[in-house]
Amino acid sequence: MKNHVYAVVVGFLVIGVFLAVNFAGVREHDPKDLSYWVRAGAGKDWSSEAAHGEPQAQFHLGIGLVRSNFVTTVAQVPGFSAVPLIGKRFFEKTSYGIDSSIDQRQLAESYRWVRKSADQGFAPANEAEKLFMGKFGRPNYGGASNGSQPIRSETNTTPSAAGSRR
Repeated sequence: MKNHVYAVVVGFLVIGVFLAVNFAGVREHDPKDLSYWVRAGAGKDWSSEAAHGEPQAQFHLGIGLVRSNFVTTVAQVPGFSAVPLIGKRFFEKTSYGIDSSIDQRQLAESYRWVRKSADQGFAPANEAEKLFMGKFGRPNYGGASNGSQPIRSETNTTPSAAGSRR
């Protein structure tokens, strides 16, 4: 009987140490937490570093252009989201967006910088690209991603000289 009690106590200690190390470990910030990344880049001028191709600087420059139109929405299950250790993880969902009143040129410039950063593999930029989906007045805004021009359809084209004359 004593051996079983010791085994249970040791098992709980191992689980406790595992949880303590898992939750207390120093982690990089979650790339999906865009509100953190917006705040992190707010206090610095990123333009010179972005011009030199630094992906983090390009991201911060791009997201900084829409900072005043950045919208954060938190949906939570009341009561459960306040449970320590698991509440925020399992009972809270944060979503992000860009206010529809933003100027289209500002939005396009922001997307251009975020896209450059995402193309270099900066994880928060990959998440931020989702903010721009459906925000432009026409599809495929800014051209094709591979740099090619769109193919114009040649159907139903008539020279201006052709047609019926009376």
